[in-house]
Amino acid sequence: MSFAKQVGAVGLLASGATLGALLVLAVVSFSRKGSASDNNEDHPPPRASSTTYQNEKEQLVNHEHNYSHCKQCLQDAKHRRERLPPLIILVRHGESEGNADNTLYRTKPDNLVELTRKGLEEAQKAGKRVEGIFKKADSRRRPGCGKQEAAIKRVHLVVSPFERTRQTAAAMRPWFEHRIVRTDIQPRIREQEFGNLQGHDFQDFRNEQNKVGRFWYRFATGESGADVYDRVKSWWYDSVLNVNERYGYEPVDALVVVTHGLTMRFVLMQLFGWSPTTFHSVWNAGNCDTYVLRKDLTKPGMSPYVLDEQNGDMPRSSIDLQIEFVSQPGVRQVYKLQDYLRLPPPRTMQLDLVKEKLAEQYPEIDKDDIRRVVFMPFIDGAIVQKRTKTGRRLLKDPRYAAPADAGKAPGGIIENFAVAEESWQI
Repeated sequence: MSFAKQVGAVGLLASGATLGALLVLAVVSFSRKGSASDNNEDHPPPRASSTTYQNEKEQLVNHEHNYSHCKQCLQDAKHRRERLPPLIILVRHGESEGNADNTLYRTKPDNLVELTRKGLEEAQKAGKRVEGIFKKADSRRRPGCGKQEAAIKRVHLVVSPFERTRQTAAAMRPWFEHRIVRTDIQPRIREQEFGNLQGHDFQDFRNEQNKVGRFWYRFATGESGADVYDRVKSWWYDSVLNVNERYGYEPVDALVVVTHGLTMRFVLMQLFGWSPTTFHSVWNAGNCDTYVLRKDLTKPGMSPYVLDEQNGDMPRSSIDLQIEFVSQPGVRQVYKLQDYLRLPPPRTMQLDLVKEKLAEQYPEIDKDDIRRVVFMPFIDGAIVQKRTKTGRRLLKDPRYAAPADAGKAPGGIIENFAVAEESWQI
């Protein structure tokens, strides 16, 4: 046999041996795996490294820490709610020179407008009224007087920097001076900035505002209602909710806030989550009207306050509704719905209640005859042509005709102009 054939034969034998060895190893390995799966006690799985156990332990500790931290945050939030003052009283200034003569703003800056004699008397009566609210709260601390409430011993007086509000506060404070522990002049609750001076063109601005809306319209050299809302809300969160969290100051039992009618509406808007449509339905407070906010810890959130109807004034509200009747197809009439705020939120979805209220306020209306309701937050005078003696107004502008494909709601058809907004309208 040649040398080359001998080498080839040896190589073939070696390859066969190698292949056989690999087959033997595979069989042994498979048998070991099978036995390990059949009997885990004889062949337990490999243990995780110490590093893996350490990581799992750290994760567990972190979860426990986060849970403990969240629980502590909830406890802190609960205690902050409990430390809030039991009463917050909002007071509009007394009658001002500008209320008596609106042409005064042409020559006198808004921040310098003073009270009239009538306004001074209103402010003094408001001070007496506020002290009466405090005395009533004090009496509930006595045995046998029913529900216990915190006595009003320490009052924080907060005042807009405008002259008429400062004069109002000065006339009010003698009635409850013995309770006042702090007084702040707070620029963020000042009146809306209409412009440095209100010239002859100011009426043109007012006419534009009627088209755009009080909340949205921005005066040329002043603010929009939305601007005032933003600063009022920042004041509430920065100052009111932290009034009893300040280091070195004793907690107070009540805040008395002397401000402006529009500012008072924005306080309520941010507190109760009103939409701009609801805001437009609320009337301005009268001179020295008083809104009393009472703490109610059954309410959720960080501002658990409700309007106290027994001790304070209630904001008035109304909204114009375009009504179409089954008996008069194609004819749309406008009625003013009073006490719009009394409707539960979302208000624009309460069609059955709207029908009932309309029938109560207008005896000539049959609630079952109402086919369509359109909510109109504010109406330009050019759209509404006239009002009848019963309060009904006739629409002449075809721009506000209801679309043919209006969506149906239970009991009839309900619409509004701002559909996207009104889906969450309250």
